[in-house]
Amino acid sequence: LAYITREPVDSFNKLNTPDLGQRLLRYLQASPWLLVLDGLERVLVAYHRFDAAQVADDDASQLTDQIAKRDPCAAIRPEDDDLLRALSAATPSKLLITSRLVPRVLLNSASQAVPGVLRVTLPGLRPVDAESLLRSCGVTGDSQTIQSYLKSHCDCHPLVTGVLGGIINDYLPARGNFDAWAADPASGGQLNLANLNLVQKRNHILKAALAAVPEKGRQILSVLALLSDAVDYATLSALNPNLPSDTVRDLERRGLLQYDGQTKRYDLHPVVRGFAAGGLRSGEKVGYGQRVVDHFTTQAHRPYYEAETLEDVRDGIHIVRTLLKMGRYKQAYEAYCGLAHALLVNLEAYAEILSLLRPFFPRGWANLPNAIGGRGELDLAIEAANALYGVDELNESWAAYSAVLAVELPRENWLGVGLILRNISFVLHARNRLALVDRCLLSNLNLATLSGDHYSIFRARQFRFLQLAGIGQWADATAIWGLVDPMGRSWSHRNYRPGDAESDYAQFRFWRGDLREQHLAHAEQLNKEGRNRLTIRSLHGLRGEWRLERGEWALAAESLGEAVSMARAVGQTDEAAETRLALALFQLGQLSDPRREAERVSNVRRPSHRALADLWLAIGDREQATKHALATYKWAWADGEPYVHRYELTKARALLEKLGAEIPNLPPYDPAKDEKLPWEDDVAVAIEKLRAEKR
Repeated sequence: LAYITREPVDSFNKLNTPDLGQRLLRYLQASPWLLVLDGLERVLVAYHRFDAAQVADDDASQLTDQIAKRDPCAAIRPEDDDLLRALSAATPSKLLITSRLVPRVLLNSASQAVPGVLRVTLPGLRPVDAESLLRSCGVTGDSQTIQSYLKSHCDCHPLVTGVLGGIINDYLPARGNFDAWAADPASGGQLNLANLNLVQKRNHILKAALAAVPEKGRQILSVLALLSDAVDYATLSALNPNLPSDTVRDLERRGLLQYDGQTKRYDLHPVVRGFAAGGLRSGEKVGYGQRVVDHFTTQAHRPYYEAETLEDVRDGIHIVRTLLKMGRYKQAYEAYCGLAHALLVNLEAYAEILSLLRPFFPRGWANLPNAIGGRGELDLAIEAANALYGVDELNESWAAYSAVLAVELPRENWLGVGLILRNISFVLHARNRLALVDRCLLSNLNLATLSGDHYSIFRARQFRFLQLAGIGQWADATAIWGLVDPMGRSWSHRNYRPGDAESDYAQFRFWRGDLREQHLAHAEQLNKEGRNRLTIRSLHGLRGEWRLERGEWALAAESLGEAVSMARAVGQTDEAAETRLALALFQLGQLSDPRREAERVSNVRRPSHRALADLWLAIGDREQATKHALATYKWAWADGEPYVHRYELTKARALLEKLGAEIPNLPPYDPAKDEKLPWEDDVAVAIEKLRAEKR
């Protein structure tokens, strides 16, 4: 955008990806541009791993999702899929994308390119172009011999061709003379590639190129191979003391080091980085890795608990990744602890959390890590489970929580058991198992009360309050809030996020129908002071929904737009806020193609059915409105009375009556048909034991 508009880059820094994407799309559709996106595979799920920058080309086609069971070719962040989908229709402009894996959003269900996309498999360069590339490095020689060599030995791979240019230019008897170099048994002649396949030939050439690099240059490559990002010269110098500038230029001439003149940063091609990282011996990995850790440890930065962007925690992420590559898991865990709160609460950086934590779990999320020892193993599993819940990987989240519970129960750590029961209740709620949520939170409240721990009692009551409010037990919810509110909020920020309870109370008042702006404002102020990002955006969504119900379309659009932007800025999708925003814009006459937008928000992974029913009804499509109203009613019924989403059920019933549709006759809750949770008997025994001890 800065290039197209000739405006400073800084003028776009505070805009989120969707807003930037929409602006870019307008320019691409207004006049013809050529936009090149190189190495796009790095935004895909297959590269959602802590060592993504070191993944070799040879492994790309076998990559799978290391976090859960997602499509490896889907984007890590949904907003990136949305942007790619939009860009495929950016005519008259053209986009050229290179990627080791084809983004799933650019293919249909039959794995064929969608309209507007042409898929071309790239081998190497054409021999004549590969020869031109080699000659541009200053190499001379017989044309036919050069082309034949490049075709047979590296399939004219451009990176390897450039690296060969560096090797030939370093041939002392006749610098840059291809014919002499190839004929010399001690140089080109010793690259015996006859019995190797194409990948092996290419790797053989890269190995020879790296072996020919002087010691100072190899140190630079080794240190950079451990990093995941490009670095500026100051960082490069700090990581390589007494660095001669001619060493840097020598690596560039050899085609092994890249310099970006726009960002003024040095980097390695992914193939070179992967090859260099794979060639590090254990002692080298530790020695060079310690340089990286020491450097980023000493860098000045704002306290992590004040972080507002990923850049604010970038140094800490470098440290954790490097320690993991060194195999120092305990130190990596200790470094991660300093980042944990900021990543989860301040930034909602679930993707980054999971990529950092995955190496601790070599046997999967259902098994505790075994390289940490002590309480750290349980803490990491809880961190992983929280992040997995954040990206809607409910099965994996359940498995991680269950692994912790399996340890805490035999130890009779009832406070720990209570914490996991609270967290498991979130997973059960997401699965719409409200009766099980009720049993979970009742057990948690009993354990907390019997333990006598003030904070645990506060949290148990808080969660019980919100659950009772959700199923419409207003009197019981009011009574328990009367116990929660006087308990104070002087809890550690590590355990409690300021404003959590007040946000729950605002939600309760909305469901009950007597919400006021002061409830929202008070909760928002506390959450901002605590940098509780997830709850702040939830409050924007709640305020937007409240304003919609009052017919305050412009104010609703303002709040909902903020909720949508905050979600998209961290790669999340707030389906309810997106749908309600479309409704507000429609009522304001600002939705250019209402039916198309309604269809878009209807086809997301988790449609917000009641908001969709309202939107379709406003547009005038009663059939679609009825369909989504029925879906709302069935979902809101959940396990049956009394375990229903009371507010949503009431709204869905009113919608169906307005549409003249028949209200489904659904069965009430039947406890006989409800399964028992695996640990439920053990918890019940523990509660009775604690009661007996109290008596």
